[in-house]
Amino acid sequence: MQPCEFPVSAAMPASRPDADSTAQRRPLLTSKELLGGRRELRIEHEGCEYILRTTRNGKLILTK
Repeated sequence: MQPCEFPVSAAMPASRPDADSTAQRRPLLTSKELLGGRRELRIEHEGCEYILRTTRNGKLILTK
Protein backbone atom coordinates (compact mmCIF):
# COMPACT_ATOMS: atom_id res chain seq x y z
CA MET A 1 0.00 0.00 0.00
CA GLN A 2 1.40 3.41 -0.95
CA PRO A 3 1.39 6.17 1.67
CA CYS A 4 -1.29 8.84 1.36
CA GLU A 5 -0.42 12.48 0.95
CA PHE A 6 -2.60 13.04 4.04
CA PRO A 7 -2.39 10.03 6.39
CA VAL A 8 -5.65 8.76 7.87
CA SER A 9 -4.44 9.67 11.36
CA ALA A 10 -4.01 13.30 10.28
CA ALA A 11 -7.80 13.63 10.03
CA MET A 12 -8.19 12.86 13.75
CA PRO A 13 -7.73 15.82 16.10
CA ALA A 14 -4.89 15.10 18.53
CA SER A 15 -6.68 16.91 21.37
CA ARG A 16 -9.44 14.30 21.64
CA PRO A 17 -8.54 11.66 24.25
CA ASP A 18 -10.81 9.06 22.61
CA ALA A 19 -9.44 9.57 19.08
CA ASP A 20 -7.52 6.26 19.02
CA SER A 21 -10.47 4.20 20.27
CA THR A 22 -12.79 5.92 17.75
CA ALA A 23 -10.42 5.08 14.89
CA GLN A 24 -10.30 1.44 15.97
CA ARG A 25 -14.11 1.14 15.90
CA ARG A 26 -14.45 2.83 12.50
CA PRO A 27 -14.41 0.33 9.59
CA LEU A 28 -11.69 0.82 6.99
CA LEU A 29 -12.33 -0.11 3.35
CA THR A 30 -9.76 0.11 0.61
CA SER A 31 -10.71 1.95 -2.55
CA LYS A 32 -10.27 -1.35 -4.42
CA GLU A 33 -12.83 -3.02 -2.14
CA LEU A 34 -15.23 -0.12 -2.56
CA LEU A 35 -14.89 0.21 -6.33
CA GLY A 36 -14.72 -3.54 -6.97
CA GLY A 37 -12.36 -3.20 -9.94
CA ARG A 38 -14.44 -0.44 -11.57
CA ARG A 39 -13.16 3.07 -12.33
CA GLU A 40 -16.30 4.70 -10.96
CA LEU A 41 -19.37 4.02 -8.87
CA ARG A 42 -22.59 5.82 -8.05
CA ILE A 43 -23.46 6.58 -4.43
CA GLU A 44 -26.91 7.65 -3.23
CA HIS A 45 -26.78 9.83 -0.12
CA GLU A 46 -29.88 11.46 1.34
CA GLY A 47 -31.66 11.49 -2.00
CA CYS A 48 -28.71 12.85 -4.00
CA GLU A 49 -26.52 10.91 -6.39
CA TYR A 50 -22.74 11.20 -6.23
CA ILE A 51 -20.09 9.63 -8.45
CA LEU A 52 -16.82 8.37 -7.01
CA ARG A 53 -14.14 8.10 -9.71
CA THR A 54 -10.53 7.05 -9.77
CA THR A 55 -8.25 9.03 -12.07
CA ARG A 56 -5.42 7.79 -14.27
CA ASN A 57 -3.06 9.10 -11.59
CA GLY A 58 -4.73 7.00 -8.88
CA LYS A 59 -6.54 9.89 -7.16
CA LEU A 60 -10.18 9.75 -6.05
CA ILE A 61 -12.76 12.34 -7.10
CA LEU A 62 -16.26 12.59 -5.61
CA THR A 63 -18.72 14.70 -7.62
CA LYS A 64 -22.41 15.45 -7.25
